[in-house]
Amino acid sequence: MTALSRTLDDPPAEGSVDLRELLATIMRRKRSVLGVTIAVTILAALYSYTRTPVYTSTADILVRPILANPLESIPPERISLQTEIRIATSAAVANVARDLLGQQESVETLLGNISVSAPQEAQILEFSYSHNDPREAQRAAQAFADAYLAFKTDQALDSIARHTSTLQDEIDKLDQEISELNDTIAALPEGSPEWQNQVDRRNSVETTRLAIQNQLATISTLSIDPGQVIQPAEVPASPSRPDHRIDLLLGVLIGLVAGVGSASVGERLRDRMEGQASLEQILEAPVLGVIPRMATGRKRSARPVTIEEPKSIGAEAFRTLRTNVLAVSTRPPVRTLLVTSAWMSEGKSTVAANLAAAMAQLGKDVVLISADLRYPRVHTFFGLANERGLGQVLAGEVALDEALCDSPVPRLRVLPSGPVAGIAEPVELIQSDAMFDLIARCAESDLVVIDGSPILAVADSLVLATMVDAVLFVADAQNGRRAAVVQARYQLRQVNARVVGGVLNRVAGWKVSHGGGYGAYDYRRGLLYRLLVSDSSRNGRSARTPAGARSQRSG
Repeated sequence: MTALSRTLDDPPAEGSVDLRELLATIMRRKRSVLGVTIAVTILAALYSYTRTPVYTSTADILVRPILANPLESIPPERISLQTEIRIATSAAVANVARDLLGQQESVETLLGNISVSAPQEAQILEFSYSHNDPREAQRAAQAFADAYLAFKTDQALDSIARHTSTLQDEIDKLDQEISELNDTIAALPEGSPEWQNQVDRRNSVETTRLAIQNQLATISTLSIDPGQVIQPAEVPASPSRPDHRIDLLLGVLIGLVAGVGSASVGERLRDRMEGQASLEQILEAPVLGVIPRMATGRKRSARPVTIEEPKSIGAEAFRTLRTNVLAVSTRPPVRTLLVTSAWMSEGKSTVAANLAAAMAQLGKDVVLISADLRYPRVHTFFGLANERGLGQVLAGEVALDEALCDSPVPRLRVLPSGPVAGIAEPVELIQSDAMFDLIARCAESDLVVIDGSPILAVADSLVLATMVDAVLFVADAQNGRRAAVVQARYQLRQVNARVVGGVLNRVAGWKVSHGGGYGAYDYRRGLLYRLLVSDSSRNGRSARTPAGARSQRSG
């Protein structure tokens, strides 16, 4: 089984990432991937080795809990290290560190180079300072550690001073009260009830004063110990950054990602159809027509170019398609032909209308059926009303003979789609026995051309493919996607559709002039001519008649 067969038999699900396809893309574009990886790695190396070295010095402090309120008897068992980190990296501590360093650097600069962290399960603060000079890094790290301890000590001393002042004020007030009580007691008769009340009150006040005096004595004996430096800052022997190994490793990884990404983007950009050979390879069938891209000016008619401009190069391209379709339709004969595409806007309706008109111009009785019941266009090519058509015939509302319309082309009758607004499920009508019978009745003519829905949009054309003799696949040379054609071909294979050939539509580079006669255009000026000539020389046959084309196997 070839790689193409595997792709057709097992297409990836839409929207999924196929690892095998990604690896295949990398192998196909390995030089590009390798080049991008090397380039990014070189840039990473240049960036790493041209950066100014930065040195980092670290000092460790064991943080001890201190009383937030000196009147508390027991300090907390643990402290909030996150709170302490906020304090250590505050402007107040940075100001103290700047004073210790004796430098004129701004507080913002100092804070921009300091980082404080706390290892888990340990009441330790790590002060790390980064600087271009290793000695300055050591001095600043140690200065911040000392500044933190000094700041915490000053905080504790300020708290003690405030509480001492408060307690002393209370003692002074109590002393004044005791003095007044003594004067009152001295003026009262000893042993009288009032005298006894004042004595009891004085005793209570003296007890309160004694308790406060004890608190004051306790505060005076407190020792302030917010922590200690357990690992002084040292002069770093080597820079902390850049880390050349890490930078190079990141360069390689980023280069690989960028290389693979660029390869994937390149593959997606190359997902466009790469000409006739690409379409033939996917369809496993010859390209029967190469249609030029034609201008769509305001004055241009919507009618088929084979009718409106029979001497134009576009009309000639459709006559070439007609010749090739007739050549491949003899073994076995093709009386019913479905024209479809992978997605919308690839030109299938235009191809169907022009092919049907070209066949009728050859003297054949042709019926053109508009079977795209969602976005019908066939009736617009011939200026026909779309009041009744295929939908109404299949629903049993109108007879086939009443729905068939004569066209401006002799021997060409058109069956429009009819109003589609009232059709809830078009696929159910398409899949009915009535559709099969309708095709059989129309096949009494020389040829039935059916304009079907896009394969990947809805299931209608897959159903129709089982009812017709052959399928003609249209691909847009400008906007068509290779992956979409692969998926559509796979689905046609699943229903054993006979794909007799393809049409490469809207080929750019062929200069079109809508004048008269052969002087209006030059075959040798465009890409289309080169495609036809190269195909002719490659297969040893006429560029217009695929007489030597291989027979299309069914299924």
